[in-house]
Amino acid sequence: ARLFQLIEGEKFYRTEGLTIRQLAETMEVKEYKLRQAINGRLGFRNFNDFLNSYRIGEACKLLTDQAKVDFTVLEIAYQTGYNSLAPFNKAFREITGMTPTEYRQRNRP
Repeated sequence: ARLFQLIEGEKFYRTEGLTIRQLAETMEVKEYKLRQAINGRLGFRNFNDFLNSYRIGEACKLLTDQAKVDFTVLEIAYQTGYNSLAPFNKAFREITGMTPTEYRQRNRP
């Protein structure tokens, strides 16, 4: 419950350079216990997959938000916790099967 409160409620995934160690320390749990929860109980391959699922999910919303139409892809990457475009684009393509620009073009309201 604390994990979801931090990640979903407080949008902790936006923290640039977030590591599983930082998240575990914030939650005051052992890192291996958090890793077990993310990998075993939640079914993610690793912490980065878990983190990227939230970050890219928010990026998809921002890319199709009419109020954010003037935001560049780089601005959206920064807002969702990435510190550069390359890892953002890579994660975005892995999850959605297209680039952020393609996604925005195909999903305009």
